[in-house]
Amino acid sequence: MPSANKIHNLLKKVIFGDTLLPQEFTVPLIAPQKEITVWLHGLGVPRDVTYCQSTVCSAPFIICIAFDTIQAPDKQNLERLSLKFCESDGHGQVLGEIGLRLTNRVSLSDLTLFFFEARSSANYCLSRIRLGSHYLLQAYTTKHQVNTSGMKMSFVERRAAMVSFIRPHPTSIVSVNDEVGGNIFIMNLMGDLGNNYFAFALKSTRKPAHLVERTGRIALSSVPFHEGKTAFQLAANHFKESIEWDQLPFATMRSRIFDIPVPDFALRVREMKVELIHKIGSHTLFVARVVSNQTFSVGEELHVVHGFYQARRLKESGATLKASLAMDSLNKSGSRSV
Repeated sequence: MPSANKIHNLLKKVIFGDTLLPQEFTVPLIAPQKEITVWLHGLGVPRDVTYCQSTVCSAPFIICIAFDTIQAPDKQNLERLSLKFCESDGHGQVLGEIGLRLTNRVSLSDLTLFFFEARSSANYCLSRIRLGSHYLLQAYTTKHQVNTSGMKMSFVERRAAMVSFIRPHPTSIVSVNDEVGGNIFIMNLMGDLGNNYFAFALKSTRKPAHLVERTGRIALSSVPFHEGKTAFQLAANHFKESIEWDQLPFATMRSRIFDIPVPDFALRVREMKVELIHKIGSHTLFVARVVSNQTFSVGEELHVVHGFYQARRLKESGATLKASLAMDSLNKSGSRSV
């Protein structure tokens, strides 16, 4: 007679197949990623906004989309917009949608930033039955687990956040330093806005947000995928006021303009000067201008995608999926104590 554990595992296999993956899944990609294109619908001809939008807050879930100021749409044209996350191959299949509701706008010298909350969400990476099973499991888990993040997200917000990570997000290393102290940590809530602007968001209750606000400048390093474990070790620094640079588990070099220590394995280093600080819900949004951009090498960078999208990417290759799970686990082993 099968044991209870074997029956449990069999039921999981029948219900979920190979889709019970980490929600944040690490993958190697050449940057900028070419797999997913994000299209803005509702302003006439759909616009490619893949590289001029970014999630800027988790609770509430807020997305920022940037427009050239002279081309910024009027408020009355922003009522029923949506983002569609599409495969970039010849088929352009829609894998997810987020309905948008305008909440705010901020003007810079040559950009206007529009902030939207999610009014709806749809995910097509999995079948309806599989997706529904996942949503039920997540609802049960949310209800019975202690929330240690301090953030409360609605059902729609959680689903929209999942869709937003269909687009692969680079996971980069941020270095900050001044005469008082410095820190180095990983980050993936970020994105290019166009016109040499870059947006990134840090949880307001964590130490790095206050340090960046004080210094007003950062160095952003792209991470080779094979250094994923090293990068995730730096997650613990989100809880530290400052670090000792000579105690890091890797060698550093100095950024070109700001003279900030950065990993010597960085594929690219961009130095940025903060020009806007905007506090929204659980996060602080920083909009910075890139003042220096150095590329040292080209290779597969550390990215994260949602597990639903990874299941779709590798649905025809069980062996590859198993190998990617092992690599994902290895990468994150550096942050298990956080």
